[in-house]
Amino acid sequence: MNRIVSISRRRGKLYGAVAAILTAASLLAACTTSPNTGSGGELAITGYRNTATVVVFQDLASIDPAQGVDQNSANALNNIYEGLYRLDPTNAPIPAGALELPEVSADGLTYTIRLNPAAMWSDGTPVTAHDYVFSWVRGVGLPNAAEQQRTVGFVKNAAAIVAGDMAPETLGVVALDDHTLEITLEAPTAFFPSLLATPAFFPVPQHFVEYVGDNFGTTSEYVLSNGPFILTGFSGAGIGGDWTYVRNPYYWNVENVSLEQVNVRVVRETSTAINLFNAGEVDQVSISGPQVQQFLNSPSFVVDTTSTVGFLGYNHNHPVLSDQRAREAISLSIDRESLTALVLNDGSAPATGLVPPALAASPAGVDFADESVNLLQFDPERAAELWAQVRADHGFDTLTLNLETFDADRIATVAEYLQAALQDSLAGLTVTVTTNPVAVFIDKATLQQFDLYLPTWAASFPDPSNHLSLFRTGEGSNWGLYSNPAFDALLNSAQGANSANPGARWNDLLAAQQLLLEDQGVTPIYFQPSTVLRNPDLRGVEFRTSGPTFFFGNAYWAN
Repeated sequence: MNRIVSISRRRGKLYGAVAAILTAASLLAACTTSPNTGSGGELAITGYRNTATVVVFQDLASIDPAQGVDQNSANALNNIYEGLYRLDPTNAPIPAGALELPEVSADGLTYTIRLNPAAMWSDGTPVTAHDYVFSWVRGVGLPNAAEQQRTVGFVKNAAAIVAGDMAPETLGVVALDDHTLEITLEAPTAFFPSLLATPAFFPVPQHFVEYVGDNFGTTSEYVLSNGPFILTGFSGAGIGGDWTYVRNPYYWNVENVSLEQVNVRVVRETSTAINLFNAGEVDQVSISGPQVQQFLNSPSFVVDTTSTVGFLGYNHNHPVLSDQRAREAISLSIDRESLTALVLNDGSAPATGLVPPALAASPAGVDFADESVNLLQFDPERAAELWAQVRADHGFDTLTLNLETFDADRIATVAEYLQAALQDSLAGLTVTVTTNPVAVFIDKATLQQFDLYLPTWAASFPDPSNHLSLFRTGEGSNWGLYSNPAFDALLNSAQGANSANPGARWNDLLAAQQLLLEDQGVTPIYFQPSTVLRNPDLRGVEFRTSGPTFFFGNAYWAN
């Protein structure tokens, strides 16, 4: 018998039968039933369409809330887990795993949150405050969860724990009882409730994680859900393959989950995915470039604003790329207008900074992107001058740089453009491009196994610090090891001394971005939209500017 099936009773509660639950859920999905739930969680059966199929272009990298840093993983986590809050269309938090919005102390440091008593894990056990404490303490204590640790860093002692100076158990969160959390912050953080909607703050089932140990999250067999869906079919990171979200009969809001099943198909080529969509075999697929122009007038075409930026990162330990002039020459060689308008041609916009528009506004209501100084210019003549200085001072005639990126159509197009543009503008330079599965790309980037790297990054919460603090000295997400004490000081001021002064904090963040761009610590290239084809009858698929994007818990078929 599968060892997960045979989990025994502890403390008088049934902690297992996961395989049985997944089997039952799969049987439910196989029926053409409605989502309506009668008393006691029984399904009321009616006949109408209840399954959707969507396409993604990358393998699923992680289903562990402490590990899932890429957008694909975040989307999966958001459909099978649920945190204290979810975000509404304006990015404001609304209760989910919590019963209500937090009670906040007068000094803005202590949050008291009562949990939704109806919340349960997919093995039928209650979600408790202890699960949240266990999850967050576990996350800050992991040696390789740096991006999620950065998000949890607003909680008292988190930074010291990640640095190894304090024990994980000193994290500023306690369970006052089974259904009450008390959270203490390092400094007042006005957007903290929105942070609580992100995967870094999702709970994990303590009883289950302690039972399965290091197997937790490695496959869909080794995970429990507290969200609208249960995950099936995930065989492990890097293995590849499709997966499925199956309606979770133990979800507290199950009566409002219309879809019994969402099939996720991994398709590498956009053209193949579009053919599947046109044949009616899939119901949603992301598109880019010429496909956008082809479908602009289609009733299936949907475009959403995102908080995603594509940027070029550097290995700051590289003997040439450690020279600011080399990085500036590279940036000046990029014609962002031509790239977005003529090459991508999919609604992408030239980057004017690291922080995308429509993410955050000042106390006066001015968008951060509008108020920022744009230092990202196209000037190939100046680029050639700087590059000539670099070649002379570093004593080379030719140089080969490897650009690491991941397998997605849009990013592949950008990588090809950069390869050609840099080789054309910078004498003696050869750029080789290596395309990796997402999980491999993240591993290589984390280990600094690159000269240049090309990712996209979407905000997990609606604040400029989400993007900027990626590059603070010592952050695990600072893959290129950029370091500037003045930049760090501005971020520390925004989170510390000026955290309760919105205007001063805003100015700190504006200055931090300007300094990062003057250094070309990283080189922003384009702001990326979400452009998809979706069956017009599939309604209620939620898209958020920050955090995980596609949420199917409220999706339904109109016909």
